[in-house]
Amino acid sequence: MKDQSLLQLLTSEQKERAFVKIYRYFPKVSRFICKYGGTKEEAQDVFQEALLIFYRKAKTPSFTLTSSIETYVFSICKYLWKDQLKQKNKQTDSLEETFLNDNSIPVEIHQQEEEKYQLAEKALKSIGDKCLKLLSFFYINKKKMQEIANLLGFTSESSAKTQKYKCLERAKRELQTLKANR
Repeated sequence: MKDQSLLQLLTSEQKERAFVKIYRYFPKVSRFICKYGGTKEEAQDVFQEALLIFYRKAKTPSFTLTSSIETYVFSICKYLWKDQLKQKNKQTDSLEETFLNDNSIPVEIHQQEEEKYQLAEKALKSIGDKCLKLLSFFYINKKKMQEIANLLGFTSESSAKTQKYKCLERAKRELQTLKANR
């Protein structure tokens, strides 16, 4: 879902649906906070607070989204955590210095990663439902090829394997085409 559509959901009566989608960014925030001395519970608290801040800002008429929602929410979390560390006096001087000079996750990297994921998503959507189901069953649901063959109506495990290979190749070609047309 594109950020503008997600932003519209957030500011409409479907904000719960938008929050569910935004929650996919939580693992990245959790890893970051745990890296800098926090716990998963603290990461959840920071993420919740960041969502509230983002929601309040998104509801203001003058709000303009200048980056991706993921980058925006992550930045809020980063600054909230920095403030919490200062308030709790948990950090040592070296941890604070490391934290403030952390360039391991610059905004540009988030934007580049997001673009890659969006291209991959477009490529996967273009390969057709049957291919998408086959790949989902294999890679996400971890089903065996014989079970996939039965579920999708292939004559044998071998034909399911062949089809999986063709679907992957089709997705790769589509991804290359999308990258070339950027």
